[in-house]
Amino acid sequence: MAEDKFFVKELLVEFGLDLLVFVIQKALVLENRELYRSCCSPQIELKTAPADFRFPTTNQTRHCFTRYVEFHRCVAAKGDEAADCARFAKYYRALCPGEWVDKWNEQRENGTFPGPL
Repeated sequence: MAEDKFFVKELLVEFGLDLLVFVIQKALVLENRELYRSCCSPQIELKTAPADFRFPTTNQTRHCFTRYVEFHRCVAAKGDEAADCARFAKYYRALCPGEWVDKWNEQRENGTFPGPL
C-alpha cells in the first residue's frame, strides 16, 4: 500500500495531474468491465457442430448440405419426434445459412430437392 502511494506521488511530480487522472480513469474502466463480466453479463455458451474428418477444409458448404440431408434421412427413418435426430438438426442449423435451408425446404416440398433423401 505504501508503495502505491509513493508511485502515485512520483507520477504527480513527474507528469502532472492530467496523466494521473487519465490513469485512474482507465483503471476504473478496466475494473468496472471486470466487475460487469463477473456478476452481470449473461453466461451464454455458444457451440457449433463438431469437426468432421470428412470435411477437412475451411469451406463448410458440403458439410452443411450433408448434415441437412442426414437430419431429413433420420426423420424419414425414425419419425418427427425422434430424439436421435435432434443433434443433426442442431448441426445443420449451426452450419447452414438460413436462406439455404429455406430454399431446400421449399425444394423438398415441391419434390425438386437435389439431394438423396
